[in-house]
Amino acid sequence: MSASGNKIHPLVRDLYKRAILVGRDYPHPRGLNYVREQWKRAIRENPASQFEAIQDPALREKAMRKAVGQGRYAIREMIGVIQLKKYRTMRRRY
Repeated sequence: MSASGNKIHPLVRDLYKRAILVGRDYPHPRGLNYVREQWKRAIRENPASQFEAIQDPALREKAMRKAVGQGRYAIREMIGVIQLKKYRTMRRRY
C-alpha cells in the first residue's frame, strides 16, 4: 500500500486479488489491464468513507460484507463469461 496510510479492509483486498486472478483470462482486447482498471474504479467509487458514515459497528460491518458479496457475484459472472468464451472457441475449432 501507499505511504499515505490508505487502509483497505482485508475482505476488499482479498476480493481485488480474486478479481485480478480471474481477470487474467478475461476475453477483452486489453485483458488484465481492462479488468484491473474496472475493479480499481469500482473500489474507489465505493469508498470506505461511505461505510464510516454508519455509526453502529455491526451495521457498518454488515454493509461492508454486503458490498463484498456483490463483488463476489461479479467475479462469478466474470468466470461465466470466461467459460462461455472458452466453450465457443473450442466449439469453433471442431
